[in-house]
Amino acid sequence: MSFSRNLQAKAHTVWEAGYNHPFVQELGKGILDKEKFKFYLLQDYLYLLQYAKVFAIAAVKSDTEELMTRFSSSQYFILANEMNIHREYMASFGITREEMLIAKPSLYNKAYTSNMIALGQTGDLADILSAVFPCAWTYADYAQRLQKQYAGELDNNFFRSWIGQYASAEFSDSFAWFYDALDALAANMSDARRRAIEEIFISSVEFEYLFWDMAYTMQMSYR
Repeated sequence: MSFSRNLQAKAHTVWEAGYNHPFVQELGKGILDKEKFKFYLLQDYLYLLQYAKVFAIAAVKSDTEELMTRFSSSQYFILANEMNIHREYMASFGITREEMLIAKPSLYNKAYTSNMIALGQTGDLADILSAVFPCAWTYADYAQRLQKQYAGELDNNFFRSWIGQYASAEFSDSFAWFYDALDALAANMSDARRRAIEEIFISSVEFEYLFWDMAYTMQMSYR
């Protein structure tokens, strides 16, 4: 197994804890409290704006036309495609643009995005890829599993389009290049450097778990 594809196994415990979190499971069942989902939407909207910036930083750091194109295309996909599902759901909740503009990120949101931005500014492309990878990979994996687990209940599920977007081949295709790119970057790394990349990846999976938990409890800070 390649270095990149083995990263999921390295983060197995928290990866599975994320899938089994009440927020994710209730989303799949269609019984998630809509106020919790509304809280999540606003926080994830703010998150994605920062997430997209990391891809811009990576494009600047890229030394090949191919990688510059890859990172730029991924940033465009986030802003033009992934954001659409958020805007549609926010509109269904009556969330206005003014509300979006004045929304504040939670402590957990700021911790996650600040970590990615810092890695983007101080690290190399391998650091950046390992930091952003879990967001896309867990969403694709969780959504695909929810589709299968709750296949008979999706027709009347309010969150069906959210699940459908992240379970789609288009979404998986949008980050499929991460695997080979990270493998190429890791090819000549020392064992110690590879372990450092693994730790960055695991930390981002942990942040993903905390994001679900924050949304479920609608918690802005430690209090």
